[in-house]
Order: sequence, then C-alpha cells, then structure tokens
Amino acid sequence: MQLQHLLIFTLKQAPNEIGNSTNERMKKMAVASTHTTLKGAPAFGIVALVETVLTRVARYRLYRQTVNELSALSDRELADLGLHRSMIRRLAQQATEDQVAQ
Repeated sequence: MQLQHLLIFTLKQAPNEIGNSTNERMKKMAVASTHTTLKGAPAFGIVALVETVLTRVARYRLYRQTVNELSALSDRELADLGLHRSMIRRLAQQATEDQVAQ
C-alpha cells in the first residue's frame, strides 16, 4: 500500500508591517491523503477469490432449494400454478438471478 499526500492549496502570507517584505512565508492549508493498493497484491486476489466462491455457493444453495421445493410438488399442483415439470430448472435459475439482483 502506498500513501501519498497531495497539497490542496497554499496561502502566501502578506508581508507584515515590520518590513519583512522579502520573506514571504508559505503556509499549508489542507492536505489530502490517498491510499492506493498494489494491484498485483496476493492478499487482494485471495480476498476476491473467497468472496466469489462464497457468492457462488450462496447462489447455488438458493437454486437447489427452489428446484427441490418445486420438484416436491405433484404434477397436478404444478398444473394449478401453470407450470410443467420441464420448466422447474429454468424457473429456479430465474428466481435465483432475481433474488441476487435485489
């Protein structure tokens, strides 16, 4: 991680009345700090990998739960809902995508 300090602005102080006109003093008024991470840092890659795996596992669990619940219904119950057994996987995929988007 790099730390950079950037000078936002400076103020030139007017010469005082004692006659010190040749010495203009500069005063720093504000400093901004920026933190930049190294793009190739191994720790960042591991964190991103773990987050991706956890997200995919959560999505798969939701998908499997939806498939299992719909598969447990009888053909008559599916027909009452306007569904066919061949539609279960596609509907579970859509439901998972909708849930994750929220």
